[in-house]
Formats: sequence, structure tokens, C-alpha cells
Amino acid sequence: MNEDPETAQALMFLTELEYHAERLVRRRNQWPDDKPNQAIEAELAQVHQQIHNIHQRFPGLQQISR
Repeated sequence: MNEDPETAQALMFLTELEYHAERLVRRRNQWPDDKPNQAIEAELAQVHQQIHNIHQRFPGLQQISR
């Protein structure tokens, strides 16, 4: 696939964000109480927002990622 540098960088960042989101979900599921979950949930919400923003700016990446 021939893509411009900005799209290539967005794809790399998107891949890292998706990996980070998966790790946060695993961490959240390991905590026995709700206190750490609040911090993890907040960070996870920010990561999901960043993923959404990338998809909005680069709609073609939705078919590439995952």
C-alpha cells in the first residue's frame, strides 16, 4: 500500500493506542477494588477518544487496523 507519511504515522500511532487500550483493559480486570479502576477507566476513556479522533481524521484506517 502506498500511503503518505502522515497516514503511515497515524497508522503506527493507532496501532500503539489499540495495544495500550488492550493492556489497560487487562489491568482493569485484575484490580480487586474500584479505586484503581477509576484511574484506569479515565485513561482508557482518553485512549478511546484518541483512537476515535484518528479514525475521524483518517477514515481509511478503519479498514486497515484491527
